[in-house]
Amino acid sequence: MDERAVGDGAIDRRSYLKLAGAAAAAIGTSAGVAGAQSTEGMKRIELDYDRYGDPSQLYNVNDNRSGIPPEFVSSPTNGSSQAIRMEFSSAQKTANLEYRFEENGYEMPREVYTSFKLYPDGIRLSTNDTVRIFWLPLTNGPGSSGGGATDGTNGWSNAIGFANRNDSPAPDGYNFFSYSYHMDRGGSGDFQMTDVPIWMDQWNEIEGYVRCNTFSGGSANRDGVMRYWVNDELAFERTNLRMTTTESNLIEGVGPLGYVVGSNLSGDALIYDDHEIAIGGMPAERDDSPPYDEDPTLVEPGAREQYEERFTYRNGDEEAAYRIYVDGDIVQSDWSQATYNESVEITSDEYAVVEATAEPGTIDGYFFDGDIVAISADDPSQLWVSGEQIDPADYPDSPPAEDQPDEPLEHVVLVDGLGTTSTTRYEFAVSGSVEKSTDGGASIDDGDAIDGGRVTGLVGGWRDAFRFSGELEELTVDGAARVSVDGEEIDPADYGDELPHVLTVVGNGSETSYELTVDGTIDTVLGDASAGGAERQTTETVTGTIERGVHRFRFSGELVDVAFATGETHVYLDAERIDPADYSGETRVLPHAIVIDGSEADDATDYSFTIDGDVIQSNYRDATVDRADSLEGTSAAGSVGAGERDAYFFDRDITDFQLVGDATVDVYHNVQ
Repeated sequence: MDERAVGDGAIDRRSYLKLAGAAAAAIGTSAGVAGAQSTEGMKRIELDYDRYGDPSQLYNVNDNRSGIPPEFVSSPTNGSSQAIRMEFSSAQKTANLEYRFEENGYEMPREVYTSFKLYPDGIRLSTNDTVRIFWLPLTNGPGSSGGGATDGTNGWSNAIGFANRNDSPAPDGYNFFSYSYHMDRGGSGDFQMTDVPIWMDQWNEIEGYVRCNTFSGGSANRDGVMRYWVNDELAFERTNLRMTTTESNLIEGVGPLGYVVGSNLSGDALIYDDHEIAIGGMPAERDDSPPYDEDPTLVEPGAREQYEERFTYRNGDEEAAYRIYVDGDIVQSDWSQATYNESVEITSDEYAVVEATAEPGTIDGYFFDGDIVAISADDPSQLWVSGEQIDPADYPDSPPAEDQPDEPLEHVVLVDGLGTTSTTRYEFAVSGSVEKSTDGGASIDDGDAIDGGRVTGLVGGWRDAFRFSGELEELTVDGAARVSVDGEEIDPADYGDELPHVLTVVGNGSETSYELTVDGTIDTVLGDASAGGAERQTTETVTGTIERGVHRFRFSGELVDVAFATGETHVYLDAERIDPADYSGETRVLPHAIVIDGSEADDATDYSFTIDGDVIQSNYRDATVDRADSLEGTSAAGSVGAGERDAYFFDRDITDFQLVGDATVDVYHNVQ
C-alpha cells in the first residue's frame, strides 16, 4: 500500500464494535451474485464483476444524468479482469448503481457491511468542491434526499465521498466525508468532514458498516451506528443515530454513485472493483469487537443496570497511566463514547484496583458499586462519576494504610431547628472524617450530603447532628437554626467566611438601576463603590444605580433574582459572567429538583414530564435556562444538548416522564 494511505491528518483513536448478530433471512439466491457464503449470524455476498457483461446485470442503474452509461473496462483494475467505470460529463451526476436486497432475494437487513476498491481517475477539485462516491446505504423515499424531512418511515440514506476541505492534501488526495439523511438532522443532509484522505489516481480501499437503530411502538432509539474506514483507517463513526421506526424502512440497498458539486469533471471518472457485502453481521477480518468472552473484567454496555455508578476517564493529549481504588466491585465497559482499553488490569483484595495506561485522546469507561476511595492519575483531561465531573485532587493517591486505625469521631456538631418557623440551610467543613448522627435527638436525613469532610443540608423544625474528627474549619448558616459543637453554642461568623460568594455589577457608561436578591444574606463591601452607590433593602436584597466602575457585594446562599429597573449591564457571580435572564424571583421557591444531565451524552436528548404540583425552570447544578424549552402548567418539555444540563424545581410528585436520548436523569428531594 502506498505510504500516503496513512495520511498526516489521521484520526488517532481506537474503535470497537459489538454486532447484534441478527441474520437477514435469505429468500433465494440472487441472479446477480457470484457467490453467497453464510456464517452464523451473517451472510456474505461477493459481487464478481468478471462474470458479467454489463453493470445493469448486477445493479439497478437509475438516474443517469451524464448520458454516459456505466461500463466494464479492462484497465485499470485491482487484480480482476474488469472494473466498473462511471464517467462524468458536464452534468453533476453520473448514475446510481444500487444493489437492492429485496430485488436480489433477501429481506431488507438491519445491518450491512460493504467494502469496495475505488480509483478516482484524473479528478482535480477546486476549494470546497465535493464528490459523492457511494450509497452506504440507501432506502429510497421522500426522506432520503432532496431536502425532504426524514420521519422514520419514508426512507433515509448516507452518501460517502471526498471533498477539497479540512486541509486536504490536494491535488494528490481529498478528505473523506459523510452526508446523511436521518431523523435528527436539520435542513438538508447532515454533512460531516474528516481529516482522512482518499488518494487520486490510485486504488483506495473503502469499507463501511451501518446498523439500524432499535425501535418500539413507533419510537426510535438513539443507537443506530455508522462506521467507515479508508485504507484500513477509521475515518468516521457515529453510534447514536435514529434512522427508522418500522421494519419496512430498514436498509434497501448499497452501491456506487457519482455526484459532483463544484468543478466540471467532464472526462474524469470513478472506477470501482472488488465490491463485497455482508448482511446481518461483520466479516471476522474486520470485526474488532471487544473480547467480552475472553476478558472477565469487561462487560457489555447493557450491563449498566447491574451496577450503581459509572466512571469515565477522558485522557488528554499525552499517554497517561492511572490507578483507581474502589471499596466495592468495578468492571470495564465500552459504553457511550468509551472504547475498550486492553491495558486495563483489575485486581481485588481489600479494594478493587484498576491499573491502566490511556492512549492520547481516548476515553475509558467503567461500571462500579461502592465508592471511589483513591485516584492516582497523570493529569487526566476529565474525570466523571455518574454524570458529575470530579477533581482527582479531592482524592488521595492511595487508601489509608491497613495498620492505621481510623481516627475516632469524638466531636459532635448539632444544627438545631426546633422552635424555628422557616427552613435553615447550612454548610460546614471539618479537617477529618464526618458521619451523620442521632446525637441530641437528631434525625438522619437522606437529603443531607457528605462529600469528604464537607457537609451540606437543611433543617426546619428538627435537628441534624454529625459526629466528626479533627477541627471544624468552615461554617455557613442561612436561617434561624442554632449550631453547637460538643454541647456549646457557637457563632458561625467565627468559622471561615460568613459570606463566601461575590457578586459584581460592572458599569458600561450608561446609567443602570438594579436589584439583587439572594436566599441567604447579602451586603455591600466595605471600601467598595457599592457602599455609596447601593443600598441594602433587607438582609436578602440590595438595590443600586451604576454608570461606570464596579459594585461588589458579598453574600451567602444562592443568587435568585437579578432585575434591572432602567438600563442593563454585565453581572459576574464569583469569577464567571452570568446571564441575568437566567435568574428570576421564582427560581428558589420549590423544594425538589430534577436534572436532565447531558454532560456525558453523545447528542441532544429530548424529554417531557408532568408534575402533580408546581414546576419552574432552574439553574440548579450549573444548568442552563433555555427559553426554547416549554413549560405549560404542570408539564415541561425540552431538549438538552450534549455537554449541557437542564434543571427544574418542583413540589409534590412526578407523575409521567419520557426521555429520548442518552442523557441521565437525577431527582433531588428537599434541596430548598
